[in-house]
Amino acid sequence: MSETPWWLESGPETCQFCLRTFHYEAGYHCIYCDRPICPSCVATRFENRETVCPECHENGNRHEEEN
Repeated sequence: MSETPWWLESGPETCQFCLRTFHYEAGYHCIYCDRPICPSCVATRFENRETVCPECHENGNRHEEEN
């Protein structure tokens, strides 16, 4: 029996950014593009409590200017 919690084990979903596999239930979705993000790649903007993918996080100023 594995000592590793289920959410840290490989799962059926593949992160589009790092290509790691993860469990859907342990992942996130970008608030801008709605792509699934693994827990390792998610960028969180703590001031707004937003979860953002690495690509949208990089382009963050563009999204803020649009709003």
